[in-house]
Amino acid sequence: MNIALLAAAVVGAVFVYAGVSKLLAGRRWPASARQLGIPPFIAITVMIAEMVIGLGVVLGDAWRSGFLGAAAVLLIAFTSLLTFHLRRDHRPPCACFGGSSQRPIGARDIVRNFVLLALVFVAFAS
Repeated sequence: MNIALLAAAVVGAVFVYAGVSKLLAGRRWPASARQLGIPPFIAITVMIAEMVIGLGVVLGDAWRSGFLGAAAVLLIAFTSLLTFHLRRDHRPPCACFGGSSQRPIGARDIVRNFVLLALVFVAFAS
């Protein structure tokens, strides 16, 4: 397996894990998302998008570049939202992975997103 496919597999797996975790969190995910300023409809859309994008990155050989582009856009949006809250010293629960992560948002969430974004760019090299 080459490095680009490995990077894509990691990004895809993280996206699927995040979406499924939110799904399994039930009503806790939209409630946590609301603390981040995300309306429930958008929270549900994000959860579905993460699962579709993750599966598309892992399984969508012909469409992988499109799904990687969508992953990059979502990661940039997530990072922008986290930065917005941190700059205002507002640290609601991350809920980045549904109910499994309820610690306050922090710089490590931004670093994680940049690492995933770097992996997206590595995966584009395939």
